[in-house]
Amino acid sequence: MKKQLLTSSLFRFLERGIVVITSFLLTPFFINELGSTHYGLWLLILSILGWFNVVDLGFPQAIQRQIVQALELNDKKRVNVIFSTGIVLFTVLGGFSVLTLIGLTTVPAIFGVEGLDQITLVNILLILSVKVLWGFMMNPFHGFFSGMLRFDIDANISSLNAVVKAIMVFLLLSDWNIWGAVAATLASDVLTNILKIYYAKRLFPDLRFSIKLASKKELIDLFSYSKHLVINGIANTIGTKSRPLIITQLFDLPSLALASIASNLIMHTSAFVSSITGVFSPLFNKKAARKENMEKLFNQTTNINLFSSTVLFLSLFIFGKVFIILWVGNDFEYAVNLLYLGIISSLFATFSNSANTVLLAQANHKYISVITIAAVIVGITLSIVLGLKFGLIGLAAGGVVNSAIFNVFAKIILFKKYNNYNMRGLYWCLSKSVLITLVLGVAGSSLLDYLAIDTWLEFLLSATLAFPFIVLICWILLLDKSIKSILLHYVIERIPLNIKKIFIKTV
Repeated sequence: MKKQLLTSSLFRFLERGIVVITSFLLTPFFINELGSTHYGLWLLILSILGWFNVVDLGFPQAIQRQIVQALELNDKKRVNVIFSTGIVLFTVLGGFSVLTLIGLTTVPAIFGVEGLDQITLVNILLILSVKVLWGFMMNPFHGFFSGMLRFDIDANISSLNAVVKAIMVFLLLSDWNIWGAVAATLASDVLTNILKIYYAKRLFPDLRFSIKLASKKELIDLFSYSKHLVINGIANTIGTKSRPLIITQLFDLPSLALASIASNLIMHTSAFVSSITGVFSPLFNKKAARKENMEKLFNQTTNINLFSSTVLFLSLFIFGKVFIILWVGNDFEYAVNLLYLGIISSLFATFSNSANTVLLAQANHKYISVITIAAVIVGITLSIVLGLKFGLIGLAAGGVVNSAIFNVFAKIILFKKYNNYNMRGLYWCLSKSVLITLVLGVAGSSLLDYLAIDTWLEFLLSATLAFPFIVLICWILLLDKSIKSILLHYVIERIPLNIKKIFIKTV
């Protein structure tokens, strides 16, 4: 099982790499073709869709959890019952979301856009409402893939989606303007959703949907598990998707484009971390179903989380400024200040990820929504107050304070209420992570300023030389011996046999 999880992590990591590469290629293309104002409009549209398309009401985790339990019992009939119930549930939720989105388009002024841009915004939202609906309907398939620990399938399909979308954007954007991005988004989603259905059926031939299989009992069980996460999901969506609206209300669309440069880099880096550690969620569900102790797994995943986060975010801290200037030009250099604050905020956020997963697996999550609501209220308040006083930098600083309060302390206090795990070592690991990132990050970025790197070749060479040292330092200072042993064993197993023989003869 560990081998399967590590392999899935590799596929998810590769998927994230493809998504990042296509995003990095598209961003300057978008800015050049659309201008900063229309690019900001496209970002706003994606953010608004995100309020609905990825709204997490707790049901995806509930379906994943129940599918894992059914597979553990080899109960194929119940798998289909859960799957069919999920399809019906998410179709209803998707329909409600579409109606809500259509209702919001009748009052477009709330999005902070005026004139012709307002008309364009409304028309695109109406067309992309179909994307919201089928985004909901695909959730049971994601739960099914993760329940069978087949993250590689989801990862490969997502990679294909990114590549197809990027190719179509390059082909259509110049002639169709922002509507080219709309067409590319719809076409790539249709293709990949068809593939998800195909591979789900191929992976589990007995999988089928029937309205008759939709079970009231399973629906009640889903709500029983998710009732606290419903509020938590709504609050999370408001918290994560409100920032673009706050920026357009306080500032303007070009400011949103500027802030998005930093936030996109943070998002992609965080996704890389999740691609490494996110595969452990079903394993926690399995252990919870067997009523096994999870302290060792919790400590290991949190440690891996912090190690992965530090390696990637430290690299981003050091090379962020050079990359942004080379990527989108000097006009966006101010985004570096937002990037540094976002990195610290994200390090705090990774600390509580495994704790959240354990609580969800144990169904000890009823107070998570309370913490999330408090975090959203405090976060939005800090963003508005500090944003009005200090601009975009104040808005980013508010995020750091909010993340420290709720991810480092509040969520862990809740976790300790149900799990009396020794976390002293993990807090020490977090402290080292932040210290390493700040000290080496400032030193490394200052060195790059001194070296005056101004070409992509120089950037790639310096990054290639620096990354192994970053990994080595974090490996020595952050990982414990047991995790080092597991990771080394996995790497050695992947070395081709002929290379092993040469190594043994040499020794």
